[in-house]
Formats: sequence, structure tokens, C-alpha cells
Amino acid sequence: MAGLSATAERARCSILSPMAMPELDDHPADPTAFAADQATLFAGHNLHVGSSRIAHAVDWVPWINGLRLPAPACRQGFAGHGAHGELRPTTLPVSCRRCRRLRGLRNIDDQPALFVLPQ
Repeated sequence: MAGLSATAERARCSILSPMAMPELDDHPADPTAFAADQATLFAGHNLHVGSSRIAHAVDWVPWINGLRLPAPACRQGFAGHGAHGELRPTTLPVSCRRCRRLRGLRNIDDQPALFVLPQ
């Protein structure tokens, strides 16, 4: 392409190359079944984002075709839509301060002790 540097041309070609495109699964997931599984998994539970120990309240956010998926009520960011374990259900009480405030729960002001001090 005229006017592009060699580096820019290589980048353009690699972007347009069919080899740069990820292969699509021959058996795509059924969105309705996935949303139903998520509803069952998170019903009556709170959630963890990734490996965090903070427990968030669950909110249901619009996805596709009118389906809804669980997300942190405080809108804590995460990548993906939960299919790869980005969100994990938990029975622990909500410990996220923003989620607690949004749900009208009493704030937990006590910082847990990291260790016991000798007397």
C-alpha cells in the first residue's frame, strides 16, 4: 500500500491475514444454556472476582438477546463474561464496602487483626 512504511505494511498484512484470526469453535456455546447455568450457579450466592478474597453482592446485568449474567453489584471490573472462571460463587457475606453500601448493609469498620500481639 503506497505511503506506508515497511513496518506499518507488515502490521497491516498481519492484521488482515487469515492466520491472525482465531479459529472459531465448531461447537459454539448456547447463550441461553450458559445464562441458565450462571443463574443456577449464582442464585442465593455472592461472588468473588478472579482470585480476590473480597466477596461482592451479585447484580444481574443485560447480556445478549434479553439474557442476563451475574456481575459485581459495585461494577468492579473484570475481563470476560464468566465462562472461564472470572467470577466464582461464594457463600461468604459481602465484604466489598461499595456493594455493602449499595445494598444498604451496615459498613464493616473493623479491620481484622493480621496477627495477635503478645501481652
